[in-house]
Amino acid sequence: MLPLSERVKTIFDALDTSAHKFAKDHDFSRTSLFNILSGRNQPIFGLIERMCAAEPRISAEYLLRGEGEPLRDKRQSVDLTTVEQLREFKNEMIQALDKRIQELGG
Repeated sequence: MLPLSERVKTIFDALDTSAHKFAKDHDFSRTSLFNILSGRNQPIFGLIERMCAAEPRISAEYLLRGEGEPLRDKRQSVDLTTVEQLREFKNEMIQALDKRIQELGG
């Protein structure tokens, strides 16, 4: 499985964007994204959640666990525009993270 920094790079490539453009377009800290891409920092869950909310084509499954394709099928794309949708997404991500932690013996 690719390191998280490589998965983020793969996602940016699939979106045909750069960290700089993604940060500018979606109001992210460029420094945070560059630190993740360099492997200097691991992203916090809130940043991963914001990335997926900002660009619904990003596959959270791929980003978190390296499984599947970097981008979701456009037909499955979900528009996370309500608080309820974001909370549901957050709960799904927490469950995915908990499952991965258990798989790693944590």
